[in-house]
Amino acid sequence: MVGLAALVGDVEQFFTRHLGKRPLLRGGAIADVRAIASLDDIDRVITGSGLRAPGVRVVKDGTVLPQDRYTSPSTLGYAGLTDVVDPAKVTRLFRGGATIVLGTVDLLLPRLHELCKNVEMDVGHPVDANVYIAPPGANAFQVHCDAQDILVIQVYGGKRWTLFDHIVPNPGGGRMLPGLDAPSTVYDLRAGDVLYVPRGMPHLVRTDTSSSVHVTLSINTLTWADLLTDLTARILRSDAYSRPLPMGRDVARQAEPLLKQYADELAARLADSDAAALHRAIYSRPAFAEGHRTGLLRDALLDTPPPGRPDRITLRPGTWPIIANPDATTERPGATPSAAPGAASGVTPGARGRGEAVRIEVGGRAFQVAPEVADACRRLLDGGPLPVEALSADTAAGARIAEVLLALGLCTTSPH
Repeated sequence: MVGLAALVGDVEQFFTRHLGKRPLLRGGAIADVRAIASLDDIDRVITGSGLRAPGVRVVKDGTVLPQDRYTSPSTLGYAGLTDVVDPAKVTRLFRGGATIVLGTVDLLLPRLHELCKNVEMDVGHPVDANVYIAPPGANAFQVHCDAQDILVIQVYGGKRWTLFDHIVPNPGGGRMLPGLDAPSTVYDLRAGDVLYVPRGMPHLVRTDTSSSVHVTLSINTLTWADLLTDLTARILRSDAYSRPLPMGRDVARQAEPLLKQYADELAARLADSDAAALHRAIYSRPAFAEGHRTGLLRDALLDTPPPGRPDRITLRPGTWPIIANPDATTERPGATPSAAPGAASGVTPGARGRGEAVRIEVGGRAFQVAPEVADACRRLLDGGPLPVEALSADTAAGARIAEVLLALGLCTTSPH
């Protein structure tokens, strides 16, 4: 299974020496790039998936072309659409020197999606992928920096990256930096090479005599502003902050002496946020969605259990369960409980009727499990794959715990 270590080598060394500081080039890191995305995969997305314009940009000489240059009216089912990508137009623009950019294409390519989720588990921030298809002699964008740390995987042909020895501290949504005067280093990438570019590091990318396809994994770093905004919004929904401001001719003057009181109270509540609140604020955001869950529908259609009992299980890549202990009879509004073998409404055997169920939320779903199942889930979240025999002192109980976690879609089997 390809993950962060396959891309950067020693993960701890990458975190301490490179992340956010300096680039890293690993020549030939990926022996078979087709395991991530093949040319046939990419062609199929553009020419055979009914892709719509928000998923594609076409760029030439620093200018994003208007979408009517590469879309045509089309009918999908009974819907008349005006923004469906026209493969012939896109190809013609590519032959004329334009670069094709496929945004968040990991959602359409299962192996690439799995890679994003594997990397996400290591970095703890949302990860998605773009694909850049460039003709010879292309220079799609001028010198710019990105708001994300990026991992570039060269899939086909070659690409020349010029990285400037400069970090923009808060690049926000990215920034164009024409005329930047700073020392630079050139990296020539070939198929299988991986290049890490820190967030905020200016770069210029171009092709030479060959076409190029590369995948960019974007680590969409969550900031302290993101976390504090989310936590604050949750606190402000309490009744204490829904009281009206004073009334009268000068509301501001009357509110001024009360402001510090409310602000101090809010700061104290923020500082007292527990681990569950932090986990929910970070991992319940839509960017994380759910883990890579390929195979769930197939298993339901076949209605057959997996052959034999697994030896080891692990959380599905990109799965960040939120484990809490509220009243076991409550469900989150709008969430559908998931059923497990032998379970009622997602409550596993041994948890029903005793008020001992533990609540788990993940990817918009909420259900309740027995405490020993929740404990196993916590251990998997903290430490990676576990042998089934290590889930419980009772071998049969360990097998049942694994069965429940697999059936709920939280876990998958893990190779030795």
